[in-house]
Amino acid sequence: MAGKFNSFLKSVAGGFLTPKGYMGDWQHAARTYVDDYFRLAPKAKFLFHCYFSINPGTVRFPQLDQRHRTELGLLVKQVDFPKFNIKTQTLNQYNRKKVIQVTHDYGPMTFRFHDDRANIANMLWQSYYSYYYADSITAKDPSSYARNATSSWSNVSNSYGFDNNSTIPFFDKIILYQMNRKEYVSYTLVNPLISSFSHDQANMSDNGGQGAEVNMTIDFEAVHYDIGAVDSGNVLGFAQDHYDKLPSPLSPLGGGARSLLGQNGVFDGIGAAANEWSKGNYLNAVVAGINTAKNAKSLTKRGIKNEVSNLATNIGLNVAASAITGLKGTTFPGITTTQKTVAQPRSDLNNNTDIGGGG
Repeated sequence: MAGKFNSFLKSVAGGFLTPKGYMGDWQHAARTYVDDYFRLAPKAKFLFHCYFSINPGTVRFPQLDQRHRTELGLLVKQVDFPKFNIKTQTLNQYNRKKVIQVTHDYGPMTFRFHDDRANIANMLWQSYYSYYYADSITAKDPSSYARNATSSWSNVSNSYGFDNNSTIPFFDKIILYQMNRKEYVSYTLVNPLISSFSHDQANMSDNGGQGAEVNMTIDFEAVHYDIGAVDSGNVLGFAQDHYDKLPSPLSPLGGGARSLLGQNGVFDGIGAAANEWSKGNYLNAVVAGINTAKNAKSLTKRGIKNEVSNLATNIGLNVAASAITGLKGTTFPGITTTQKTVAQPRSDLNNNTDIGGGG
């Protein structure tokens, strides 16, 4: 038994002398995306929000402006972010090629909406269509499309097409928010207009799994950007309708965990209370403080000892495994009496060649 323990210590010591082991591990790639709270990790596509700023005087359905304005953004299931087409021209400057910029165009953007059962997405199109185009209202008059409208004595008095006395824009602007790590990047579309709109199709063979949708394509005149924190009021229309604002029971504000070092434990609770206080959320700070104090009272010496012991054990095992093999928590088969052992460092320590692995 003592011989195996001494062999283990020699392996650990040898690992510290060659801390990368004999196989490069995954840390170079993993830490690029994991370190600093996933700062360089790619954003998730589903973390977005849309806000439609509609001029109140243009809306046919008052409830669309008064009640469903923020719900409209929640119905967007997919949207394109702005696309830019930069036009360049290659000139000949004394036989030397010179590329210059001429102008740039904005690509159209497509919005896909759920065709909801409250008809909110449908109300959006009906309001837009009836505001700019007279056909939707004129067509309700039976005489507007009478067959004798081409007769010489016929007097066409109704308005048709793009002749509906529309003066101010329907959309003031449309803002797209891309969110991650409690921050946002916003894309504000200036003077957007609908260039195409399509309803879905009826299909008896569909079992309801897909869900009906409507598609809308937008053209716009300009776009500008902004970056900020996802706080109350910074992201227009966000966290207002149908948003669960009650804190999770796992968080310090909702109760926290009865542990010292664990996630949402006493240490985390103290930090959460201090953070809420620094932001001026004094009531939240008091609630987090009370919950943390309750959890602290429930701690026992035995529980704290076990937490510290488990933490030290996990750290020690990871360090030892990394020092020996360069791969945390990884074992390799070896030719021993048990036919399985932890990989041992080679005796030719002067050979510094890595096998695989990243820097």
